[in-house]
Amino acid sequence: MRKYFITGLVILLPLALTITILVFFVNLFTNPFVDVVRDFFEHYGLLQKGFLFLSAKQVQFYVSRLLILALLFFFTVLLGILTRWVIVHYFIRLGDYIFHRIPFVRAIYKTSQDVIRTIFTASTKSFKQVVMVPFPNMETHSLGLVTREKVPGVGENKDQYLVAVFVPTTPNPTSGFLIMFKPEDLVYLDMPVEEALKYIISCGVIQTPFKAIPREERIKAENKTASEVND
Repeated sequence: MRKYFITGLVILLPLALTITILVFFVNLFTNPFVDVVRDFFEHYGLLQKGFLFLSAKQVQFYVSRLLILALLFFFTVLLGILTRWVIVHYFIRLGDYIFHRIPFVRAIYKTSQDVIRTIFTASTKSFKQVVMVPFPNMETHSLGLVTREKVPGVGENKDQYLVAVFVPTTPNPTSGFLIMFKPEDLVYLDMPVEEALKYIISCGVIQTPFKAIPREERIKAENKTASEVND
């Protein structure tokens, strides 16, 4: 029985985790608009009957979510097409100008812009290098992602540059700790970021063999990447 249970658990857990993540994102994108669409159905008398084992309210609820997802998809595609037009760039700049001058909103908007641009800029190294760091104490180690190198130090480290590292939590890597380390405290790994995330999400169960990158090899790779970006 124990073997059968473990076999079933191995099959069900990835499915359950996938469904949980999908439901989370569906709720995230549709919850702000569900009530508006349902009020529209109520106002025009649409979908007032149940279907199979679903009540009329449940039918309205699920159809609302499907309709919102479809509209969001087509809106995103349309937005991508429109951004290629010159006139849209003008309105984007106008929107930036307005948002950058609204108190409190400008701080959130500008920070979000900077983070997105930093992560998705081809030349940036943010979240592209996996390292092993001494955390939560010097006797233990955790996996982290380099977010920024050469951060000016303060206090005792004011004459030395530090490295900003994001240390994600497990099994939810979207939360974690941002910690500044001395360069000599980091162990650079040859592990791809995707494999590191698998390792973290699986609580260490799924592990791809990795090794430390020698300092000379790392410097050579960084110089090669920098020359490719400049070209």
